[in-house]
Amino acid sequence: MKRFLFLSMLIFIAVMIYVSVHEKEDHTPLPQKLEKAMKLTRMKEYHDDDYDYVVRYPAFFEQTADSLLDRGCSRFSFWQDSTEIVQTTFVGPNADSLTIEKAMEKYATELHATKQQKGEDYFILSGALHSDHSGIGGRRFYAKFVKHRRLWFVQTLAYPEDCEQAVQKLICEIKDWKVWKNVN
Repeated sequence: MKRFLFLSMLIFIAVMIYVSVHEKEDHTPLPQKLEKAMKLTRMKEYHDDDYDYVVRYPAFFEQTADSLLDRGCSRFSFWQDSTEIVQTTFVGPNADSLTIEKAMEKYATELHATKQQKGEDYFILSGALHSDHSGIGGRRFYAKFVKHRRLWFVQTLAYPEDCEQAVQKLICEIKDWKVWKNVN
């Protein structure tokens, strides 16, 4: 019996050593893991009851509950290992009745945008993310402003520079965003 217990213990220890030595740790960088997750995830839809707009976001993003307190706002985020990606939508007044061109010029200056694209009823800005007077190291933004009457419907994405390839699916979602799904 002692021999059986001793052999069992040795086999158990040998198996544990084998498993711990041969266990493969995933050393894939987070941006690559995120890119794979973005390709495989399904997109959820959020419908804003106040302004009746629809926004799509990755299923693994978390909807921030307090974003529902402000009328017309929504916020979805992903956070892991000091990597944060935030997708936000909000509605703001076009108090000055700015045209697409004037608004694009104004917001491009305010946001320090390095890229601009204008459409019929929208414009898109992107560039390095800035705080009050300086850039936020390694962070970027992508934003679409859609004009409707005296309102701006805005969807933004803020993300780490090293995740730019990983968020391409979201950038395409924002670029192709139609505020209302059934617009002809």
